[in-house]
Amino acid sequence: MSLGTPRALALAATALLVIAAGPAGASAVSKTFPFEADRWYSLDDAKDGPITLHRIQIVRQTGLLTKSHLFRPGNAEYLVSIEIRLEYSNASTHDWKGRFRLALLDEDDREIDGYNGSEDLNEGEGHGIATVKLSTLKYGLERARRLRVAIDVEPD
Repeated sequence: MSLGTPRALALAATALLVIAAGPAGASAVSKTFPFEADRWYSLDDAKDGPITLHRIQIVRQTGLLTKSHLFRPGNAEYLVSIEIRLEYSNASTHDWKGRFRLALLDEDDREIDGYNGSEDLNEGEGHGIATVKLSTLKYGLERARRLRVAIDVEPD
């Protein structure tokens, strides 16, 4: 097969796309846990470069000045504010970014609610905690049976 044939060109183009794309869906950590609010879940000290991901927690927020009360006051009786806490270490001399893809799953593994976003993982942190605050339905939090966690990291 000559390099000038259409088949050879198609194979070469496909190989370049696969190489350029890198590993599909690579995550520093990807796990699913039985869900319980306010519990820490071990990420088994997953490492990616200078970043170590230690554990994660979904915490119920209480009080009068929670996110659900401030930003959706008319629906506050149906909402609960939660905080996602990621405990990490960053041994490098510059910040990294953690990309979260989290989902609360019901008994049939259907997604109830979730979070897709990024948080800073600050330089030189030994067991720092990155936090995200958001609101979810009380009903959904009560129905959640599993927590799916995927986190990848990259230099900021």
